[in-house]
Amino acid sequence: MKYKIWNILVFTVLILTGGSFLILFRENKVDPTLANVPYVFWTGFLVTVVIVVLTFLASRFFPHQESKKQ
Repeated sequence: MKYKIWNILVFTVLILTGGSFLILFRENKVDPTLANVPYVFWTGFLVTVVIVVLTFLASRFFPHQESKKQ
């Protein structure tokens, strides 16, 4: 189960990263704005936060054990 969750999280991070650059971050896209902050900045910030959280979760569900150091 741990391996399946980890794979889903890794796949989600990869899709979100690739999709954000292909779909969300279009050239010359500044509208709409949120509190006078352009579209690219606030969507980029949100995507980055989501990717960081997903990467943290994936590190918790990493399926392989580290070898014990002696």
